[in-house]
Amino acid sequence: MQSLHVFEERYRLLIAEGRDFGVVLIRLGSEVGPGRARELHEVGTIAALERVTPLPGGRFHVLVRGTIRFRLLSVDATSHPYLMGWVQRLPDPPVGESPRLVGLLTRYLRAHGVEGGPELVDRLGRRTIWLAGSVLQAELPRRQRLLETGDPALAEELLAEELARMSRLGRLGTPPTRPPSPN
Repeated sequence: MQSLHVFEERYRLLIAEGRDFGVVLIRLGSEVGPGRARELHEVGTIAALERVTPLPGGRFHVLVRGTIRFRLLSVDATSHPYLMGWVQRLPDPPVGESPRLVGLLTRYLRAHGVEGGPELVDRLGRRTIWLAGSVLQAELPRRQRLLETGDPALAEELLAEELARMSRLGRLGTPPTRPPSPN
């Protein structure tokens, strides 16, 4: 699940039309301005509208859920104010998540204050890997690689690295307090 604040006119139109939409990471360029989105990654996900809350000024608060992965085959940048694309659905990874992935994801969720991790992971089944990708605080290119491959071993590696990093940071402790400066 992802929460979005929709304020740009082109995306307000998309939401007002009630369309689910594709999310693709920009490889080269930026989302707005000259030379925007000159190159996109080929693999993205469909964001299904779960909840749309209108806000003042025509804006929206939107809750979306990633549903399926796709390969972007071509882009139409002229028929709508927002990009349109032709896509091919990609299969989910095989069923049968590893116990190590479930354990690492549960530890990661607990470290971020989310209780009930095991029950949540059990309910998700094969989508455990996608939950890992959506909550992981890792660099976008690494999360993109996980989306593209659907590789549980990569999800395990990324989660283990992030947990180790968090552990190292936690060992730093809190800095000592000093009395206020007389100046």
